[in-house]
Amino acid sequence: MKEFKEFDVKASCVDESLSVRECMRIIDRNKQGIALVVDKDGRLVGTVTDGDIRRFTLAGRSIDEPVSSVMWTNPLTAPVGTPESELKELMNRHLIRNIPLLDMDGRPQRIVNMMDFIGKEETGVSAVVMAGGEGRRLRPITDTIPKSLVKVGDRPVLEDIIISLARAGIVDIYISLNYMADLIEEYFNDGSRYGVRIRYLREDKKLGTVGPLTLLPEPLRSPLLVMNGDVVTRANLLRLIDFHREHRCVMTVAATQYKFDVPYGVINTTGHYLLGIEEKPRQKFLCNAGIYMVNAEVIPLIPAYTKFNMTDLIQEVVRRGLPITTFPIHEYWIDIGQMEDLEKAQNDIGGC
Repeated sequence: MKEFKEFDVKASCVDESLSVRECMRIIDRNKQGIALVVDKDGRLVGTVTDGDIRRFTLAGRSIDEPVSSVMWTNPLTAPVGTPESELKELMNRHLIRNIPLLDMDGRPQRIVNMMDFIGKEETGVSAVVMAGGEGRRLRPITDTIPKSLVKVGDRPVLEDIIISLARAGIVDIYISLNYMADLIEEYFNDGSRYGVRIRYLREDKKLGTVGPLTLLPEPLRSPLLVMNGDVVTRANLLRLIDFHREHRCVMTVAATQYKFDVPYGVINTTGHYLLGIEEKPRQKFLCNAGIYMVNAEVIPLIPAYTKFNMTDLIQEVVRRGLPITTFPIHEYWIDIGQMEDLEKAQNDIGGC
């Protein structure tokens, strides 16, 4: 039996009365993507994964509810001493990343993670970062540098993205270039100083936010992570990859929640009858976050050498009845495409 990495399983155990919000913090802190819900005797009664919480919020539920409202009460487990081959087979068959190992009394003794069996470099996902935009709304800054080299904190936004991809185990990265392409190539070179391999997709003309995928030099054999080059986020990209694989969709669109406070009383009507009035309600919307997972079968839907945006591709996939899912981002996210948002990001992250 393989000796797995030492991990304090108690740090992942939570009580049923804990809020979903607090459970999220524990999952983020333990880096395992899972929390174990135990009773007063320490026996496992349920599990909560990062994906469970994201689906929970997509359903309009509040993260201030108790964790018992989101936990999976019949989780997949294995007894301590289960052979490595069986654990790997269970994970692959059920498309899960973690299995709690229990003693004879049902108390968690260990969490086995898929990364115990494979190296970080074997995630099987490559990435394309769209960095060809001019950044006209950031002029005069972008008169001399491309938008993706504008600094947020102590490094350019594109460097922050590359580091995030590397941390997620994505080592094969393409950067799509157009405006001031030479400056970006000169800055990142082959990516070796980040522990990744960077190649470049040169646009002879503007191809939009997804058209550059037709420039990939070889057919995809695995899902592709596509990301806009002007996004600053602390979203866990490995969790996005897991979420995409778990839901078996051809695309996953990451979304951030936008809240808008209506400054007036909103009237609810049917015909000419007034049914009620809500004073200064808060509206919530899920908005495109500019981060996507794309399967190989979607690429042929993109016309070659034509300006084509991700919204066009999404609409085409929907029109064909192919399955798309949404991955809600709870973590920090901002698009620095406008001056006020760039300034906000610099204030948010500059001191970190």
